[in-house]
Amino acid sequence: MGLFDRFRKKIKQADEDFGITAEDGSAEAEQALQKRESLEDGARKTREQEDPGKERKSKTEPKSEWDELEDEVEDPFQKPSSPKERKIAARDQALRAAERPIQPPRESDEMDSTTGRRLVQSDVKFEIDISEHETNKGGMVISGGPVLDSILEDLEDELLSSDMGHEASSELIDSLRAHLIGSRVGRGAPLDEVVEKALKGAILSLLGSGYWDFDKTIKELVSSDSPVVIMMVGVNGTGKTTTSAKIARRLDSQGFDVVLAAADTFRAGAIDQLAAHADRLGVRCVKSQRGGDSAAVARDAIESARAKGEQVVIIDTSGRMQNKANLMEELQKVHRVTKPHLVIFVADALAGNDAVTQAIEFQRRLSFDGAALCKLDTDARGGAALSISHATGRPIVLIGTGQGYEDLEPFDPNWLVDQLIS
Repeated sequence: MGLFDRFRKKIKQADEDFGITAEDGSAEAEQALQKRESLEDGARKTREQEDPGKERKSKTEPKSEWDELEDEVEDPFQKPSSPKERKIAARDQALRAAERPIQPPRESDEMDSTTGRRLVQSDVKFEIDISEHETNKGGMVISGGPVLDSILEDLEDELLSSDMGHEASSELIDSLRAHLIGSRVGRGAPLDEVVEKALKGAILSLLGSGYWDFDKTIKELVSSDSPVVIMMVGVNGTGKTTTSAKIARRLDSQGFDVVLAAADTFRAGAIDQLAAHADRLGVRCVKSQRGGDSAAVARDAIESARAKGEQVVIIDTSGRMQNKANLMEELQKVHRVTKPHLVIFVADALAGNDAVTQAIEFQRRLSFDGAALCKLDTDARGGAALSISHATGRPIVLIGTGQGYEDLEPFDPNWLVDQLIS
């Protein structure tokens, strides 16, 4: 029996045994309506406290967190300095990095990349909608109370067991409770169906953060600013190189000329692996020897793609643990030199809440535009996907569903909902 099957059974049983709806106009119904108003007021005050001037903000070009590093990162194409000068510069850079505040996630309603490029918004709808069963007058009012609270607590436990983070699951339950209590439904409305729709809507509402369409965005960017540069980032072992190859295959099949840049110069095996993928896919790979300058490799790939009229460059960077500041600085250097159109964070669905922690730290330090979640063809329940989106304010845009090159798909939030509640 799936998560929601158990939840639905509890709802039906509770309504039969205790009644979690009340006749419109009754004292219980009035209490439920007052509680609904209280919950809505509380939510509104919370939003105002988080950002009191949000409604008054003008739409301005967002400043990227990466831009603050422009004067701090050495360009590999500049004239080399003496050993003494390099030592002094490295010391000064370390001091500046230690003093730099951690950047919070960007607002969820921004639809621009880390370098200010416009992202094409998806037409997927994210909303809680039970209007089919609602009525303006009469009917029954969902009254809530201890029984419903107990069922929702059980549901939250189930969500936590599905790799969903505590903060995301708590917010989902609060959203569901606020939407259900005080809702007027028709007398013949099956309560379990009403709650199912509300639950699906609550999950979708958490996934609605800055959701953009990968394929449409690439197409629009290519038409206006070619070559389009995609920078792949993430911790060790999450599947960046394989995902880079899958993206190359996807875009190549759509008619784009793609170049792979082997900027993971830390591991010789990573260079060979990406070059092997490129050979199989029939795309070009720009690489250097192990230990080379990753930023220089990436820049070479972009310049050669521009010279040859190729349309997309995918930069495969080396894995970086999110708590290693000096290694993260190298990624900042690559970003400074290449100014990528898109930064994609690659996460492993099997890592569960660890993947969420990694995404949060990467977003605080580097900021990415969207995530690719690998290994969703396994037993992963998908809670990590929801938590990553909720915690960082950036969406899952691609998912890996197998080991083949073709096993990369645009993320479908409705699919995740089905995974979570089935």
